[in-house]
Amino acid sequence: MLDEKNFEDFFHLYYKPLCYYARKYKLDHSESEEVVQQVFLKLWEIRENLSIETSVSAYLYRAVQNQSINFLKQKQSLFKNKEEYQLRIEKAQLFAKVSEENGASALIAHELEQQINQAIGELPAKCQEIFLLSRRENLSIKEIAKQLDVSTNTVQKQISIALSKLRELLKHSITVIFVIIENFF
Repeated sequence: MLDEKNFEDFFHLYYKPLCYYARKYKLDHSESEEVVQQVFLKLWEIRENLSIETSVSAYLYRAVQNQSINFLKQKQSLFKNKEEYQLRIEKAQLFAKVSEENGASALIAHELEQQINQAIGELPAKCQEIFLLSRRENLSIKEIAKQLDVSTNTVQKQISIALSKLRELLKHSITVIFVIIENFF
């Protein structure tokens, strides 16, 4: 049985990594937070009857995967632009299938994300801010420049510096990490 203290510990340990993981299923920042909150709410509701046969981490990542796809399906039925959501659903399902077929476990994804986040954390503050706005918030160079009141050249230069520094910081890690940064963040 999961008590309140254990639940709180799990929540603090896994919340942010699970939100990042949910983003891989073509969810925006607020959608990914909503999905992860739904997973933890469901976990709390069933805590007395919960029987996890895998690791807690694997269970949570699988729950987020399933909830992400279900979330997109629910949104598709509510909005007029069903084609947009159908495309997002297909991409999310493809990501899930490719992950499973390649044997990429949620634990490996979590480890990679930790290495990436640590490397991003070592970037200079302004460079880090611009990089995160670009990769995690999906803002365009023009949008970032306007938001931060800097030139588009500055934004481009900072993103280039960030990618260069991340390559250097992560050069001893698995080479797949950089592909993930460019394609999923």
